[in-house]
Amino acid sequence: MDSLLQLDYSIFHFINHTISNSFLDVLLPFLRHANNWIPLYIFLAIYLLYKYNIEALKYILYIVLAFALADYISAGIIKPFVARLRPCHSAYLQANLLLGHCGGKWSFPSTHATNHIAIALSIVMANIFTKRWINLCWIIWAIAIGFAQIYVGVHFPSDVLAGIILGSMIAFINWKYILPAIEKMYERLLIR
Repeated sequence: MDSLLQLDYSIFHFINHTISNSFLDVLLPFLRHANNWIPLYIFLAIYLLYKYNIEALKYILYIVLAFALADYISAGIIKPFVARLRPCHSAYLQANLLLGHCGGKWSFPSTHATNHIAIALSIVMANIFTKRWINLCWIIWAIAIGFAQIYVGVHFPSDVLAGIILGSMIAFINWKYILPAIEKMYERLLIR
């Protein structure tokens, strides 16, 4: 277990210190800030309404549920249970904190990584966009946001990896069970 922690710390140091540069110091804090993605979410809603008309509502609900489940499970249940301190709260690591603040106390798993991979994979699995390159862009977007969490000094690599795994499981459950339930509910509402 100590060797895994040491590996985690070494990778964190490499990403947070060694590859640090002025370009990434601007790009990655911007990338991980949730408000910067509001235009993307608006575009997604407009695209869904344009392509699916009234059926867009079921996809919007589906994507919102992916986010809500991921956020609640990671931040509301797992983080307080595991209670792992963020690297920016550790005097041992001396994290290069680029945000000016550390965020919450707990680190594991990364809620940013969980939420964004759950959203991205839910979109990909539901085949909302049919072009492969667009689906790949969603996945790269989510992984880049997770990477940015390490770079800015608020998460360990294992936090992000755990968030990606958790978000992937949530996306699968969302696609396999919740989307069909939403579709049945939607069909019942249309029949009435």
